[in-house]
Amino acid sequence: MNVPTSYVDDIAIAIRMSELPNASFSTGMNGGASNAPGIGINVGGGAVIGTADQFTLLDQAGAGRTPQDSQQFSGVAQPIDAVTPSANGDGSWTVTGEATLSTLSAGWTAVVPP
Repeated sequence: MNVPTSYVDDIAIAIRMSELPNASFSTGMNGGASNAPGIGINVGGGAVIGTADQFTLLDQAGAGRTPQDSQQFSGVAQPIDAVTPSANGDGSWTVTGEATLSTLSAGWTAVVPP
């Protein structure tokens, strides 16, 4: 089974929390709808199938995406997170690592930063 991924702009959230202290920015659809939930990232779902020219590793001169970053327009790039959704259905999540593609043979993995 694929591990869900999520991207939220931590800087934007900090700014919004100061403006709206009673709002929740860590539940509901914030993780899934916030700009770039890692569409197409197959973390934990098996090796990437295909050839290197079908992916962007060649565009990056063979350098892996360690981690895979995303950003809002004019924002600061931050890693896409691999997450575990809350079992209680409130839309919250727990980050389990950063979505990373180091080699095609390994495929996407969730790497815990040091």
